Amino acid sequence: MIPSKKIRYAASSCGPLCRLYHRGDGFSLIEVVMAVGIATFALVTIMGLLPAGLSTFNKSINMTVGTQITQRVFSDMQASDFSTLQSTNRYFDEQGAELPAASNKAVNCIYWVQVVLATNAVTGYTSTNLLTVKIMVANNPAGRLPTNLLFSGTNPGTMVFSTLIGRNK
Repeated sequence: MIPSKKIRYAASSCGPLCRLYHRGDGFSLIEVVMAVGIATFALVTIMGLLPAGLSTFNKSINMTVGTQITQRVFSDMQASDFSTLQSTNRYFDEQGAELPAASNKAVNCIYWVQVVLATNAVTGYTSTNLLTVKIMVANNPAGRLPTNLLFSGTNPGTMVFSTLIGRNK
């Protein structure tokens, strides 16, 4: 028989693998402070970008919905009888669905649309077969702005689109 050797471990009694995991070395206070400082700097930078990103996101949503509303109004006007077209105001919710005229506009309405018709002057002659249609889409949740300021040109939330509508023969 071979005599057995007893190995004693100073750190613990779990064997040589414990020495790999239970070293006496750790992070110094300076290393921890530097790591926290770098992480804080990164988070503050990211948090500073959030307002700009949300503003851009909001503007893109307004532009998308405003364009969809304008396409709908242009399509409705092209499908209508040319002689019955008239300037009007229309009201839409946040998803671009038109609200009925009898609904409470100030509470439910997000997009206010003003349709303005004018005869088209081409090279100095007035055409009776063309109308210039100007559509102004204003983002006005809950009727915050009075109607006289809404389409005055000073509202940054107003988008203006125009097209020509021809007479169907």
